[in-house]
Amino acid sequence: MMRRTTFTAAGLSLLLVLTGCSGQDNETEPSAPTSEPASAEDYPESAEPVFPDLDEYTPPPPGLKDDHSGEEITPEPVPSWDEESRSEVIAAARHALEVFAQPGQDYDTWWSELEPLMTAADAENYAYVDPDNIPVSKITGEGELIDDDSAYFAIVEFPTDAGRYHMMMSRTDGQAPWLVSRIAPIEDP
Repeated sequence: MMRRTTFTAAGLSLLLVLTGCSGQDNETEPSAPTSEPASAEDYPESAEPVFPDLDEYTPPPPGLKDDHSGEEITPEPVPSWDEESRSEVIAAARHALEVFAQPGQDYDTWWSELEPLMTAADAENYAYVDPDNIPVSKITGEGELIDDDSAYFAIVEFPTDAGRYHMMMSRTDGQAPWLVSRIAPIEDP
């Protein structure tokens, strides 16, 4: 009787394995991707994105406090490009490049002047620069705003005694100061 139970269990296991294997031949091949991208006509009108009218919403009441910091929440002014902000970014970039371009300056003085002019995240990249290794020592001409696609980011180019330099500048809102994100020499072709 024991042998029959073993044979029945083994047979049942084999039957289950074979049953699981059958049906694999019936799977369909995945369809090939179309060569044309989807267009607006491919989606029903209800699938088009709907953007809310932000003017319908009430701004936060004055005196609203952040739950974590306890600081008052105030809306930040949105920056825009005008002649004043263009002049400000060029002046801030010039000042930062003048502070940067001081080979021979002792490190502590150099860094204490440069660090406040940089974004916190990007200052880490310059914290270990030795001012003696900086090839530029003076600006030789006027700065030119060469990228102003965003009112939050700009690139200002300066001619120097070591070639052209780009100053990548950013700000967080309309009242925030322009800060350096990167100081980069430009390779001439």
